Amino acid sequence: MIDYKKLAGKNIVDLVPYQPGKPIKELERELGIKKAVKLASNENPLGIPEKAKKAIIDNLDEMNRYPLGDAYYLREKLANKLSVKKEELIFGTGSNEIIELLIRTFVKDGETVLSYAPSFSVYGIIAQAAGSKCEWVKMKDGFEVDFEGLKNSITEKTRIVFLANPNNPTGTYFSEEALVDFLESISEDKIVALDEAYIEYVDAGDYPNSLKLMKKYKNLIVMRTFSKAYGLAAFRIGYAVGDSEAIDMLNRVRQPFNVNMLAQIAAEAALDDNDFLRKSIKTNREGKAYLYKEFENLGLEYIPTQANFILVNVGDGKKIFDDLLKEGVIVRFLGPGLAEYVRVSIGTEEENKFFIEKLKKILGR
Repeated sequence: MIDYKKLAGKNIVDLVPYQPGKPIKELERELGIKKAVKLASNENPLGIPEKAKKAIIDNLDEMNRYPLGDAYYLREKLANKLSVKKEELIFGTGSNEIIELLIRTFVKDGETVLSYAPSFSVYGIIAQAAGSKCEWVKMKDGFEVDFEGLKNSITEKTRIVFLANPNNPTGTYFSEEALVDFLESISEDKIVALDEAYIEYVDAGDYPNSLKLMKKYKNLIVMRTFSKAYGLAAFRIGYAVGDSEAIDMLNRVRQPFNVNMLAQIAAEAALDDNDFLRKSIKTNREGKAYLYKEFENLGLEYIPTQANFILVNVGDGKKIFDDLLKEGVIVRFLGPGLAEYVRVSIGTEEENKFFIEKLKKILGR
């Protein structure tokens, strides 16, 4: 009898896969509730840009053709927008594929990746699936990045350092000064992958100008996505900007038609929809201010965020998560290490008020 566990190997058998939440309709059916509010996955609550919708409809008749393997038109538009060379861009099915491409391309047998904890678990999942591993350095109090700890943890085996900025799930960020100091302290054969999935929401004045830094530090690769502020999460499209030689190596590993054509069309149109982007940022800032005030009124400690979610200390994260679920509000419980917290995505004004109403009910305040 075939033993698939043996064939897969220990690194796959021991792998704990990423657990997405259940579909909203299924949760509504199971719990007997209606109109559940999902504030769990850091999605854009405003939907997708109108220009993206129109572009998709206008191009449906061409979907019998393979997608553009090099995302030609999207590459041209994004290169112009970011003031980078076309050869410095690569696209993937969300940031996840970019992470996978980086590890598959540059991490050889016996080499590892490095990040800080808590952070995006996918770094570790993909590394383990590729036969490597992610070394985690605990963040300092207040969820500040321990750059000295990262420096001290780098070894000859370290090949990629993943830095999420703003960080998920904490919403915290580090400054340009901190990033430059770190880049100056490590050898150029250590790749620094800067994950900027939430950059459009950032309003901190000392946030790094990563694309400018990339010109000086050739080992810096910047990852971004259309899933958050641009509202295209279901289309699965992200990108990386880096030295043209690094991008060339990644393209040798990338599958020829990895990003589907509808995603390319939607992303290209979204880049032109400045009104949607401005509204998304405004909605997020207003929602953040509202939730800060309500958490303070409830006496709840929260972590100031530069993203579109807030980590809030509710005492017993699992209980509050379960209780909110029964009330029709889906947030994110993060488990060990953050057991007293839940992470709540910032929604529309109506969704935020509904969440607070149910939270007050549960807390009896």
